[in-house]
Amino acid sequence: MRAAIYARVSSEEQVDGYSLDAQMRACRKYVDDHGWSIACEFVEEGRSGRTDDISKRPKFKQMMEDAELGAFDVIVVHKLDRFSRNRRIAFEYFDKISKWNVGFVSISENMDFSTPWGGLALTLLVGLAQFYSDNLGLEVKKGKAERKAQGLYNGLLPFGAAKGENGVPVPDEDSYPGLLQAYEMAAEGESDRVIAQRLSQMGFKTAGNQLNGAFSKDTVRGMLTNRFYLGEIPDGDDGWLPGKHEPFIDQELWDRVQLARQRNRTSTHGRTPGNKRVTSLTGITYCWYCKGRIHSLYNNRGQPRLGCYNRAKRGTCTQKSALLSVYEHQIVEHLKFFRIPTDYQEHILDFYRTMDKAYEDTADERNRLKGRLERVEELYEWGHHTQDQYKARRAEIEKQLRTLKPPPEDDTETLDRLASFLQDVALAWEVADYEQRNRLARCLFEEIWVRDKKVVAVKPRGEFEPFFRLNLERNGSVKKNIELATPIGVEVICSISSLTSLGLYPIFAQPRG
Repeated sequence: MRAAIYARVSSEEQVDGYSLDAQMRACRKYVDDHGWSIACEFVEEGRSGRTDDISKRPKFKQMMEDAELGAFDVIVVHKLDRFSRNRRIAFEYFDKISKWNVGFVSISENMDFSTPWGGLALTLLVGLAQFYSDNLGLEVKKGKAERKAQGLYNGLLPFGAAKGENGVPVPDEDSYPGLLQAYEMAAEGESDRVIAQRLSQMGFKTAGNQLNGAFSKDTVRGMLTNRFYLGEIPDGDDGWLPGKHEPFIDQELWDRVQLARQRNRTSTHGRTPGNKRVTSLTGITYCWYCKGRIHSLYNNRGQPRLGCYNRAKRGTCTQKSALLSVYEHQIVEHLKFFRIPTDYQEHILDFYRTMDKAYEDTADERNRLKGRLERVEELYEWGHHTQDQYKARRAEIEKQLRTLKPPPEDDTETLDRLASFLQDVALAWEVADYEQRNRLARCLFEEIWVRDKKVVAVKPRGEFEPFFRLNLERNGSVKKNIELATPIGVEVICSISSLTSLGLYPIFAQPRG
């Protein structure tokens, strides 16, 4: 095993007495005790682990690039927070290194993802634990629903808006002129790209998730179609409700902008915005006839369908399209037989508890950042900071606050929900939306093969292949052969063994009707 050692301290941690030497000594000893060799060492000094921009951590970035190239087999850190203090970044790069077949070891937390079991645990942690904990957080939904009921906006405020009294958005004195400029130019028929260039020339920066970034045609398009500026808030069902804030743009200007944009819009050849939406099986579905990609489309009723790309674009395939629900039903029926052994479930829950504890943001950390924010405001009020210095430091601190994990209302409830999903993966599929199902499908499958209205077979990810083999042994006894079709459309009878020799496992569930 070739090991890469990673050690890091931030500027503040250096003051607090953290030692790079101590980290390196512990990691080298761990590698030596396990009989591994050190392929490379990455030492990062004065770099924060909370940032979500890895370009600010050049050694970490270099390590990830080397990992993708196969320069080593396992990453060793002294403590999990040395790898990252940003929960999202940690899970994102755990997912990447697992796909690159690179293990991970955290000495202090006793996490060893370098073994076959560790690889499976890492895949499940990334694909399931984070998914269930963050995306199915009931308390977060309750909080957003309450804010919506009060007419308050959820999420980061868009460009041109600032938080006013009692949290009600008001025009931001610095960026609001840019908002008006954009709308007035759009009303005159200027394109999104030209407006973006003009705003950048005037020195304006984007807000929200693209904080302090350059404008693009996409950010301008979102700004010019956002009914927030009419004094409305999203209702959570693709509609809008009256908000508590006053309109930023009058109705007459809004109508002129929309009319001008409609005139500028070129033909989309029948495509609708819905065509670009992610469905549960997007990106991993293939045609049994021509071996090409299966794409998601939407009919006139807004229902998603799956169809062969080669048939739609070139007319070279006989694959018939069908509603997404036809294929989802078969996947769900198959997942009802999918079982993760009880002892594995306990291991995964233990790993999740350890991971959660390692990334638990304490009240002290949150209060420390809030204290820094207050001091920055005081220094600005006293004239010790310029307006630009104040804005830059305030934005940096607020960004760090946003990366902190919200305090859980009831961690027991989260763990209970995770445990129930590990026991019944089909239940997890049922309660998820399309985007969440797509994440779950990509966690389980590398490929899904369809023939007309039938899901013929799936290719599981390597970590899950043993579970699919067990499933096949349970169900394969009732059927030794399966009807398939060759690429030229001739009906044949294939043995299940010939199918599994290709790394594929048959789906026995039938489509509804």
